Amino acid sequence: MPMANESAHSESLERPIGASFFLISSFQNDDAYFELKSITEKKFSKTLYESNVLPKWELDVVERLTSIPGRQTRILSFLRRVHREELVQIKKDCVEIQNQLRKVDPLFRLIPGYLTSHNVVIAQSKDDFHRIYLFAGVYGEIVYVFHGGKFSVLETAPSFFKNKESLYFFSNLRESYEYNKFKD
Repeated sequence: MPMANESAHSESLERPIGASFFLISSFQNDDAYFELKSITEKKFSKTLYESNVLPKWELDVVERLTSIPGRQTRILSFLRRVHREELVQIKKDCVEIQNQLRKVDPLFRLIPGYLTSHNVVIAQSKDDFHRIYLFAGVYGEIVYVFHGGKFSVLETAPSFFKNKESLYFFSNLRESYEYNKFKD
């Protein structure tokens, strides 16, 4: 007979399967975007999906004081799956790539993230009440949650995620992720 402090079920910690990795790029100059594709395919992996031009990335209230967004926004998703804890290093890599590409396009912006069966998370570099500090100056922000058979955008998510084109892209990316989840 188990003692009162012993549980019938012991808790165990398991690393989840890899997530679908993507980059959102906001840019003014097409050359910067094509250079981004070349750099990221060498750095991360082959591109799996590439969005059409999407509605412009909108800056939050604080960013609007010091920045201007590019006129175009596109998303690249990659063949390589990432583990969620890699988001910190990926954000650091993206800051380097962004700084490099700002020499070609001063308005260039790069936002990395990952998609799982349950949500879409992006990496941010600024603290806010709805972001979770991860490590090394990187914050995680959930923008979509999957509930009732579809993605729902969180109220605190950047406005970019509230447009139907973005939701359509991420819904299709999730379908692909679910279909290929356990394949190598």
